[in-house]
Amino acid sequence: MKALRGPFTGLIPFLAALALVFTSSLTHAQTQGAVLTGAPPPLGRVIRQFEPIRQDGASAYAVWTTSEAASHQVWFRIAGGEALFRQRLRVYRENAGPRLDNSLPPSASLVQEIITSAPTGWYALNAERGRYTYYIDGDHRQGSGWENDEGVQVTRVRHENGLFFQIRFEDIPQLDDYDDLIVEVAFIQAQ
Repeated sequence: MKALRGPFTGLIPFLAALALVFTSSLTHAQTQGAVLTGAPPPLGRVIRQFEPIRQDGASAYAVWTTSEAASHQVWFRIAGGEALFRQRLRVYRENAGPRLDNSLPPSASLVQEIITSAPTGWYALNAERGRYTYYIDGDHRQGSGWENDEGVQVTRVRHENGLFFQIRFEDIPQLDDYDDLIVEVAFIQAQ
C-alpha cells in the first residue's frame, strides 16, 4: 500500500482522532444522562410521611446519600405545573456532599434538562455507591433568558426502599401557590 501524499497526508490521522472524540463523547452522554423508564420506582410500602418544608427564595432542592456503603438510585419525573412562564427542570449529580454555599454544581454535573411543565414519564439514573448529592433545579423563562425560580415547597415520604419527594417550584413570589413546576423524585436506598 502506498502512503498518501499531497493534501491527503494528514487526513487519515485527523479522521481517526475525530472518530475517537465523537465515540468518547457519545459514551459519556450515555452514562451521564437519565434513562426514560416504563415503570414507577420500586419504593415499596409507606412507612412515614413528614410535614412539608417551604423555602422561600430557593431555586433548587438537594437530596444526598446518608449511607455511603449502600448503593442508591435516583428516579425523577415532572408531575405537572400551571405556570405563566415556560419552565425548565435541571437535575445535577455531584460526587460530593451537599454544598453549603447555596450554589449549584458546574454544568459538567448536569445529567438531565427538560424544558416543559407538562407531565413526563419516570427517568432513572444509574445506580451509584458512595457520597453523592443530587440537585433538583427549577427555572423559568421570562423574556429573553432563564431565571431561577423563587421558592420551593417539599413533601417527603419514607418508604421501605427509600424516600419519595414532591418538589413544587414557585416562579413569582407574590403568587405563593407553588404549582408552577411540580417534580417528583424517588431516592431508592433500602435502610
